[in-house]
Amino acid sequence: MTEDIISVRGTAKSYGKKEVVHPLNFSVKRGEILAVIGPSGAGKSTLLRMLDTIEPASEGEIFLFGEKVTKHSAHRLRNRLGMLFQKTVLFDRTVEENIALGLSYRFVSREETKKRVAEVLESMGMSEYAHRSSRTLSGGEGQRVSFARVLVTKPEILFLDEPTANLDPVATRVLEEMILHENRVNKTTIIINTHDQAQGQRLADRVAVMMNGSFVQFGSADEVFYHPVNEAAAKFVGVQNIFTGIVRNGSAVSGGVVFGPAPHFPDGIIQIMLRAEDISLSKTGVPEGRVSVQGRVVSAERSGAFLNVRVDAGCIFSVNCPFRQTGDTYVPGEIVQIAWRIDAVHLTKSA
Repeated sequence: MTEDIISVRGTAKSYGKKEVVHPLNFSVKRGEILAVIGPSGAGKSTLLRMLDTIEPASEGEIFLFGEKVTKHSAHRLRNRLGMLFQKTVLFDRTVEENIALGLSYRFVSREETKKRVAEVLESMGMSEYAHRSSRTLSGGEGQRVSFARVLVTKPEILFLDEPTANLDPVATRVLEEMILHENRVNKTTIIINTHDQAQGQRLADRVAVMMNGSFVQFGSADEVFYHPVNEAAAKFVGVQNIFTGIVRNGSAVSGGVVFGPAPHFPDGIIQIMLRAEDISLSKTGVPEGRVSVQGRVVSAERSGAFLNVRVDAGCIFSVNCPFRQTGDTYVPGEIVQIAWRIDAVHLTKSA
């Protein structure tokens, strides 16, 4: 079994009387990618700085590589860690010189530095950038150079703090591919902070949802995105249909709509969750083997490549469908059929 490379035990952080990270307990396996997702101000960056030994924890213990982080061990352990921040910070030097800075603090020889800088630039497809001034780089290029400056130190654990927050979609995709390459080729353990839930889903083996300084859910991407533990987590991971309902005669019901069976819940109030992309929409008929209801179109709006249609079928449903795939237009007042698979419905106890 893969060993725990990071172990956090009751770790918390306070500034004065304000506790910004409440006591946390979790571990990360060697070679794993963990995404910590959550809104701004949730405590994600503070947690990352504690794990990177930049800031001491106010209470609890952190173990890296099986060794407890202390004042005496922090500096030595930091040589095995790497951190990429949200904001690109480059000096007015060439790309090659900027990347080499990551090794100068580690007293690596000039010959070895030159070799490693050339290797990392080649691996990232950036060899032609070596002698360019950092002033000539775009935001995406600058963040790639910052990433190279971290990778050249060959970190065993890599911390990424909102690394694509200021990048356009193309630059974001390029950097994400580099992150996955580093993990797959060098087996680097990675913890990435992001408020982009889709990015967490794309990159991570496991996802932690952090809100108000605590983890509200921790599990696989499928668990977090399709089986959120409560309404707050569901809203953050993009569940658009959340209804308060009841269990009646073994079925989940809300607004007169029977969503499906609820065999593990006693009669009483529950939360019913259904992702907008898991609902099909039609003017004629629906696939067999699905729960279906008839409703009336409330509104229809383009959202990128998707059409978001709100349908009143006793509950107000939000439905996402590929715009070019449907070829249909929907106008308010129009009668339609919506349908979903039973296993797409997620139920939780009402708060």
